[in-house]
Amino acid sequence: MQRTLIISEKADAARRIAYFLSEGNSKQKSSKGLSFIEFQKGEEEYYVVPLSGHIIEIDFPKELKDWKPEIVKQLISSGIEKKVKNKRASDSLIQTAINSQKVIVATDYDREGELIGVEALEIIKNKTPFKGDIQRAKFSALTGTEIREAFDNLITVDYNLSDSAEAREEIDLLWGAVLTRYFSIITGRMGKDFLSIGRVQTPTLAIVVKRELEIESFVPRPFWVISVDFLKETAFRGTLEEGPIFEEARAEKILSDITGKNGKVTSFEKKEERIPRPPPFSTTDFLREASRIGVQPGKAMKIAENLYVKGYISYPRTDNTVYQRSIPLKSIAEKLLESDFKKEAQMVLSQEKIKPTRGRTETTDHPPIYPVSVPKKGALKGDENKVYELIVRRFLSTIYRDGIREVKTAIIDVSGYPFKTSGLRIIDPAWLEIYTYRKVREIEHPDLVMGEDVKATSWNKDRDETKPPPRYDMASLIKEMETLRLGTKSTRHSIIEKLQDRGFIEGNPVRPTPLGKGLIKAVLTVDSKISEPDMTAELESKMDLITQGEITREAVVNESRDMLRTVLKSLEKAESQLKDKIKNSLNEGIVIGKCPEHNTDIKVIKNREYIKIKCVTEGCRIDYTSKIMGLIKETDKKCDVCGLPLINIIRRGQSPELRCIDKDCSYNKDKIIMGKCPRDGGDMIIRQSRYGKRFLGCSNYPKCTNTYALPQKGTVKFTGEYCPICNSPLIMGYIGARRWKFCPDMKCEYNKRKEKVERKEKPATA
Repeated sequence: MQRTLIISEKADAARRIAYFLSEGNSKQKSSKGLSFIEFQKGEEEYYVVPLSGHIIEIDFPKELKDWKPEIVKQLISSGIEKKVKNKRASDSLIQTAINSQKVIVATDYDREGELIGVEALEIIKNKTPFKGDIQRAKFSALTGTEIREAFDNLITVDYNLSDSAEAREEIDLLWGAVLTRYFSIITGRMGKDFLSIGRVQTPTLAIVVKRELEIESFVPRPFWVISVDFLKETAFRGTLEEGPIFEEARAEKILSDITGKNGKVTSFEKKEERIPRPPPFSTTDFLREASRIGVQPGKAMKIAENLYVKGYISYPRTDNTVYQRSIPLKSIAEKLLESDFKKEAQMVLSQEKIKPTRGRTETTDHPPIYPVSVPKKGALKGDENKVYELIVRRFLSTIYRDGIREVKTAIIDVSGYPFKTSGLRIIDPAWLEIYTYRKVREIEHPDLVMGEDVKATSWNKDRDETKPPPRYDMASLIKEMETLRLGTKSTRHSIIEKLQDRGFIEGNPVRPTPLGKGLIKAVLTVDSKISEPDMTAELESKMDLITQGEITREAVVNESRDMLRTVLKSLEKAESQLKDKIKNSLNEGIVIGKCPEHNTDIKVIKNREYIKIKCVTEGCRIDYTSKIMGLIKETDKKCDVCGLPLINIIRRGQSPELRCIDKDCSYNKDKIIMGKCPRDGGDMIIRQSRYGKRFLGCSNYPKCTNTYALPQKGTVKFTGEYCPICNSPLIMGYIGARRWKFCPDMKCEYNKRKEKVERKEKPATA
């Protein structure tokens, strides 16, 4: 009997592949602690082995592990070694490949997935006598139809694609190791406090810092907007056609000239316009939209990957914005009749013909992101359900019809000055009824006739100021990275997460920390290319050429080594300047108030794992180190207990927390004590993990390790009561109008009995 080995990237994907190919007759097997899935099909025996991602990792030789100045240059020319990082998966491959006549790579079909598959093939070729056929299954959704079609139409492994991914891996290792070690060594930031520098992350940080510097250097200019309120059946407003006036005397003269005068219509136009549907979802567009509905890019990507392996959506890593003709758009909409989107699906299916919208980018690797099946009711909860709904609504809106709006524009002359008015009315919302995330504000405007007089009711001069450019939010930062070719659809969200985790940026909208700002300002002074996107974009283009077979992996990696040598030389020339600027930036911090003893600034200096709050006066007692996580905002309030400044700690999904800067002050302790520990009688205190997650922990830690998870959103308060079952303190949770009492021990029977949610009664309105 012929044996075929199928290599899968993840366990869930392996189970679905085996299930569909075996028509539900596969079995999970284990041998010598190694697991795989087995089934038979006709005269063939199949083994499916999941890898759990990369099974090979790359690194420098052991002799180059030390962080010493002389080793940094050696890294650039050093060879790169490969070693097995997942021995269990490797052993499973070897065991199942020994007696196999065929291997089918069924990892995700993209650069990373192809490399994972090729790594597995390298192990098989090096560790077993396998000499059989090697083929590739390409699919974009883990559904029965797609899987069976992929295995009926096997293709060859794309070694150019895997070479491209391997080149990126090697280049990122080289640049990250060389620059991180160099900057960490010259600034003395070693160990946990090392300064992380990367080929993509540093230009991305530079985008954020440059925008912050623009905002800081921006000088607002005052201007005046002249407007007139008109009345004909309804009130409507016109603004001076030439726009804002930057000289107040002229604005005053115009106002004087028009006050008390009515208007005469000199032009009027009414027309209908299409409201075009959005294009299908690429990865970047999906992450931007997810960010707008409150799901941050990193989390949104993890959720999308999970929905994919469960068979609910198509492959979520794609640049494509054009549906292939082979996608059964109508039958997908018909499936959605059995979901919470029945009404929207009926709207789509009521059309005589379904014609999808097209985006600007068409690729052949994967289709845009779209739903492929309907989860059982209640199977998805929270953000997972929110993301699935976003994908469904986007899909249905792309195969419905364009909306129609009526637009009116007029020019009304008032004492020789033209004023422009406009109105908007939705005639047919069409897809806007499905894609409820887009809101269109209607503006009332009457029909006008050329030459008619229009009554004016008020004449206005409003002062305003020019505004600095806005900070990037997660959505716009990802879009800017895409425009500048920084990272890929698969990595952009994780690059932003790295910058957050390493203490370079914070918040949303995104702002740089003093460390992030200081690093980029220092780098910009030495004319180094590491903060500019051009070199990174050039390397990305070269990696595309590897995929197309026009250049080799070795050539691109060697070219990047030459670039790195040039960069390091420019950094070394300005080393003392760099060192001083970065070291100064580490002590720059954010001013949060004045020291009551010296009347000098108190600053917050953030690090990767802690913050330091200190007075700038040498030797002052105000010098605290804390593990507070979150965005710190200054306030104008003083602590009632000790007189030190109060700060606001802002964490996503939680109410702002007002705290005294002295972490040991009773002002803080009174607020965060949530009753007594049932184990040893210590205080149960609200603590924050290094990732900003709040939980209850005993004050006698580490002697007592009792902890409880807490809701991450809303406000929590101690009720003053204790659980009648386990004696833990009972907590009241608040999110908006919703409130509920719970035992923090989630396994306690108390919570099972208290399933009803209490709601505050809203006051009656007249």
